[in-house]
Amino acid sequence: MANASLMYITLSFYTMIKSSTPIWVLIFAFFFRLEKPRMSLILIIGVIVVGVVLTVAGETQFDLTGFILVLSAAVMSGLRWSLTQMLLQKDQLGMDNPVATLYYISPIMFVIMSILSLVIEDPFVQFASSEFFNDFRSGAITLMMAGGGGFLAFAMTVAEFKLIKNTGTVTLSVAGISKEIVVISLSMMIFGDRLTFVNLLGLLVSIGGIMAYNYDKIRKLQQSSLSSGDYEALGALGRHHKGDNTD
Repeated sequence: MANASLMYITLSFYTMIKSSTPIWVLIFAFFFRLEKPRMSLILIIGVIVVGVVLTVAGETQFDLTGFILVLSAAVMSGLRWSLTQMLLQKDQLGMDNPVATLYYISPIMFVIMSILSLVIEDPFVQFASSEFFNDFRSGAITLMMAGGGGFLAFAMTVAEFKLIKNTGTVTLSVAGISKEIVVISLSMMIFGDRLTFVNLLGLLVSIGGIMAYNYDKIRKLQQSSLSSGDYEALGALGRHHKGDNTD
């Protein structure tokens, strides 16, 4: 759905709507009890929602079909990462290693994508008529670019799985919006996509939500570290008093 939406909308608009993924990740994280509902977290995600709404409102090349496709992809992405976290954080399932997880789920993904490609895209006709496979040189360049992109995607997925295992899906999705900002910048420089003032305002609001989430996460980790330190200090003090009483 995400790739199909690019046939109807610009890359920058696609990226801005795809940045709504943290909203759906949080909803599914609450539903599967992967994250405890906190008012601060809900408010931060609300800020990101406002940013996404502003980017949609300011889009001059809006297309309903493309918008529905990319929004559906964002929802499915939220569900996917929540289910992935459930697999990675349950050691008894034997998928506690990112590479092992990919080993089990990649064949299923390959079969489903192959079936969809055969039904929808008719790849053999595409290869025969595509300018990217006109001769040996263009075909080799195309395969090299596809292979390089595949390797980068594999490395990115392994890193994402490792991050999910050690933190969670909400952290991954919010931190990942920085990638969307880079994509938007590149789409403006390479493809000449234009952003309106409302687009930029929405983007800035979303960035503000990301920064607020990171601050909230760091503050929570610091509080947890302080609490752990207090417990260790109390335990050491108790052992010291016990030793004094023994003497």
